[in-house]
Amino acid sequence: MAETGKQSSYKKLFSNTLVFAIGSFSSKVLVLLLVPIYTNYLTTAELGVTDVLTQIANWIIPLVTMTITEAIIRFGLDKAYDKVKVFTLGNLICFFGLVVFGILLPIVSLTGIADKYIGGYSLILYIYVFTSSMKSLYSTFVRAMEQVKLFAFNGILTTFFTLFWTAMFYMVLPEGFLGHGTGIEKYLLATILSDLISVVFLTFKSKLWRYLNFKDIDRELLQVMLQYSVPLIPAQLLWLITNSSDSFMTTHYLGSDYNGVLSAAYKIPNLVSTVYLMFGQAWNMSAITEDDSDDRDSFYENVFDFNQSLLYILVAGCLLIVQPVTNFWIGADFRDCVKYSPIIIYATIYSCFTTFMGSIYLASKQTKRSLFTSLVSGVINVGLNVILIPRIGLYGPPISTVVAYMTVFIIRAIDSRKLVPFRIDMKKMIVNNIVILVMMFICLFETDLMHHIPLYGVVALLFFAVFILNRKAVESIFYKVLPARIASHFVSLSTVKLCAVIGGLAVFVLIDLLTRGIIVYALLLAGFVFAIYKNKNRLMYIFMVLMPLSLVFRHGMVWAAMAFLILAVAVIIKNRRAADVFIGIAALDILLGAAAGLWFGVLAAAVQTLVCGFIFRRQIWDKLIEWAYKKR
Repeated sequence: MAETGKQSSYKKLFSNTLVFAIGSFSSKVLVLLLVPIYTNYLTTAELGVTDVLTQIANWIIPLVTMTITEAIIRFGLDKAYDKVKVFTLGNLICFFGLVVFGILLPIVSLTGIADKYIGGYSLILYIYVFTSSMKSLYSTFVRAMEQVKLFAFNGILTTFFTLFWTAMFYMVLPEGFLGHGTGIEKYLLATILSDLISVVFLTFKSKLWRYLNFKDIDRELLQVMLQYSVPLIPAQLLWLITNSSDSFMTTHYLGSDYNGVLSAAYKIPNLVSTVYLMFGQAWNMSAITEDDSDDRDSFYENVFDFNQSLLYILVAGCLLIVQPVTNFWIGADFRDCVKYSPIIIYATIYSCFTTFMGSIYLASKQTKRSLFTSLVSGVINVGLNVILIPRIGLYGPPISTVVAYMTVFIIRAIDSRKLVPFRIDMKKMIVNNIVILVMMFICLFETDLMHHIPLYGVVALLFFAVFILNRKAVESIFYKVLPARIASHFVSLSTVKLCAVIGGLAVFVLIDLLTRGIIVYALLLAGFVFAIYKNKNRLMYIFMVLMPLSLVFRHGMVWAAMAFLILAVAVIIKNRRAADVFIGIAALDILLGAAAGLWFGVLAAAVQTLVCGFIFRRQIWDKLIEWAYKKR
């Protein structure tokens, strides 16, 4: 393949990742936005029950849909197949599965077999499965048509309505509006309504009825699609067992209260999975479209190298922030989750690695290979949970998950490279794992790092070490996918300069600790005044950030946010620039979050960003183009 062809492959992957980021991040970050509501309006037992119900739904959906969505993306992207036939067959299979499920569920409810888990919630569970299945089917087909921008916008739309309905049900509408409905029903109903709106929107926006033709059923294609998707049913179920057996077995051995805490422990690690999902969705498409290319092996090698570097940086960053974010973000009844989150964060490394390797099976139409590895994962996870939970409590599920994912990654790394023989940098993997494990153990043995600043400084230094170790792979991708001018800005900071910055910050923290902040506050304020007087904008912004940082640990978020707002107002008065007004708005949002609740501040910032982005969309785009391609 020519050099331009290689470049276009990387650029297409990056472009799709960027678009999916807009849609997926908005939908997945929703989990974080809703955490304060769930942990303040639901009891630990109620959150535990909702977690179990959603996990049950996740198990049922592959059976109902026969994982046909995987076939839709695989055959929908393949130009050899008619999209009308693919989408029609997908709908037929889904409707058939939902009808069968609708017949079986009342029977199961009457027998009382599953009363412990779904008793009293069978109807709303059915509706939840129905809307989730249809949303997955329709959004996947939109991806198969390569309408990635529409997919992204649909993600934003779904996020908005889920947040809207959740806020309405828990915070606005009176307590008895659902009759005797509980917080559990409100939780599920918000998702149901959002998924329904998503299905209606995609149907009319893409005119999906044009891709339905029930008069001409291609039985041969039906067989081919089922041969592809059916082996994925046990594979996906077994994979879900690895992901969700923790909830069921915790509920069984320890009770719903403990499962509520475990559910909260998964919220912060989901940051890593959220960011990776943006890449993973785009990677699936690239793996399929590049399966028969001449430089496939080198493409996979470069992408995996970038993939692992990005994951290590994300995981290290997540370990750095997990404790302060938990203290600010999680309800008081759930704060114990910080004891278990670091292990779950580490597990996401191998969870994402196995997902990457699984894409090779999908691209090569070797779906049966997923079954064995998924079986191994399920057996290990369940077996270790049975052994560990009764003995070490809530530490059992995270440890079981780490071992299961790590084992499956090793198996898939060996097996999948028989199909695509690309190289894995083992030295990088070992070094990064050692550094991240040290960070993890520090977070495990000291669950209040915010009051042990020197130890927290060690964790911060280890994060920067991970960043430096992996920056080359990130830089190489930037040069492949971005205009040269933009890429140069990303990589302009040398490792020496970066270390100098880190050292300067370390000295700053040390002086702050020794003087209890008094000298530091005076120096920062004097530096800020000097920068304004001399019209040194860059220096002014540095002091404007450092001042609140010096205040936050000793005096709290409210004082830090207030200082940031005051300094921002001073900058606005001095410069009178639109960009500084946006900084002032951000400072106000931070203050609102600190004073009225963090979720309120984030919500205000999100709304303001969307509004400003829409109003100034043309100007923003023009400026980006001008900046990217302007000659030096």
